[in-house]
Amino acid sequence: MSQKYRAALIGVTGIGAGRRSESTGIPVYDPLGGSHAAAYHQHPDTELAAICDLREDALQQAKEVWSDVWPDLRLYTDYREMYEKEQPDLVSVATSDHVHADMTVAAAECGAKGVLCEKPIATTLEDADRMIAACEAKGIPLSIDHTRRWHPSYLKAREVIRSGEIGELRTIVSEMFSRRAMLFRNGTHLIDLIVFFADSSPEWVFAELEPGFEHFTEYKGDGGKDPATDPYASAYIHFQNHVRAFYNAYKVDHPGSKNCLTCDRGRIEISDHSLQLITASSHYEWSTTNIRVENFRATHQLGSLYEIIDVIENGGELVSSGREARKTTQIMLGILDSHHAGNVRVNL
Repeated sequence: MSQKYRAALIGVTGIGAGRRSESTGIPVYDPLGGSHAAAYHQHPDTELAAICDLREDALQQAKEVWSDVWPDLRLYTDYREMYEKEQPDLVSVATSDHVHADMTVAAAECGAKGVLCEKPIATTLEDADRMIAACEAKGIPLSIDHTRRWHPSYLKAREVIRSGEIGELRTIVSEMFSRRAMLFRNGTHLIDLIVFFADSSPEWVFAELEPGFEHFTEYKGDGGKDPATDPYASAYIHFQNHVRAFYNAYKVDHPGSKNCLTCDRGRIEISDHSLQLITASSHYEWSTTNIRVENFRATHQLGSLYEIIDVIENGGELVSSGREARKTTQIMLGILDSHHAGNVRVNL
């Protein structure tokens, strides 16, 4: 790295500025922190200069939590004032989804070198397009935090598919099952994985929402923490390269998610817990092998931070760019349109 990058963070609760307890007595480095602030702490060439939130109490709490790392952290309740005074190199947007757009556009216009934004990219395609256009006009990378795109198991699975070892990818079946199997809050991650593995653009979708959500015609993105306000859904998604994807979520006590990727000569089953290759020598004999995954120096938010700095300095494409994230939002909005039109096919 050629320089120190000064960062500014908007939104300081949870994924924005959370800090896990650090390990003691274990002869390895501390585990990944699971937030934007933690990533800036763990990256050797970044420092968090300022944070912004509408709530003064949240700002004070975040400053106290990180006081040993950044004792001079500056606090703002107006992100435009923060941009003007701090002139940050990197901006993290970790706010409610419906306000991502203005903050990202303003960051690009104020001279930021890169923007890291929480998922989903936006609540409308118009806002997503504004964000993408503003960053592309300034030539700065826009990275969206669909965290599994920096997870070694999911990257390995896509590598196997792209290699052609088990033939062409035909179908993707993705399931999410937990009390928080909400379409926009958590389903975003699974639908993005479908896009990630399909390696194409979605062409059309038809879908059905959770019963009782006849009123849910648009996603406002102004909270999303209460499962009663965000439906589960089932959907069939067709991609331009003819990959067929099936997404199914259900609010049950048993938590988790799983993806099955079926190719001509085998299938991959992957979750946050395992990565397996299944092949058959006959209709009656199947073989299951655990796929070995290399260790990564950085994953999740820290992985995205390493990547965006590398792209700033050396060029290249992001694994979770604004244009990729737009596809995920496009599918989720298409799911709403399909349901309210009578569960019909909606062209994307």
